[in-house]
Amino acid sequence: MSKIVPQSDIYNYLYNPDYNGVRGFTAVKEHGVNIKTLPEKFEGARLDYDNTSFKVTNGVDGISKSTGAPDKFYGTIEYTVGDSNKLSIPNWEPTVDNYPFTGKGFTGSKNIVLPEYYQDPRDFVNGDIFKIVDSKTGAVTQQFIFDEKIKWIELK
Repeated sequence: MSKIVPQSDIYNYLYNPDYNGVRGFTAVKEHGVNIKTLPEKFEGARLDYDNTSFKVTNGVDGISKSTGAPDKFYGTIEYTVGDSNKLSIPNWEPTVDNYPFTGKGFTGSKNIVLPEYYQDPRDFVNGDIFKIVDSKTGAVTQQFIFDEKIKWIELK
């Protein structure tokens, strides 16, 4: 599985003990393998929800109220599910308030077909991977592996 993390949360995931796992909307890693840059991720995973922390342009992004310069980086958490009872296809009723959520098990992208899943809270375990990715090129700039005793260890 793969979870996209906004630039503003990268530090928290690596160093804040309160950010001790993955939860929320996620996708199968292999389904998004060809979606590399942040603008592609933004469109494909429909990260333009209200008050998004992802920035792909100057000013306001999509319907969001958040503003600022475009992100130079984003993060991804790659993990295995472990307990399949904690992963579901989100099929609850979409409303105006949770746009662009579709309730159909796919993101609402018009250009990219990407199935989406909902991960109930899952603590990080040995072997989880955290990547810091260049937003423009999609190149991995740093990579970490999780160790339950040491936490995140940079891979060189």
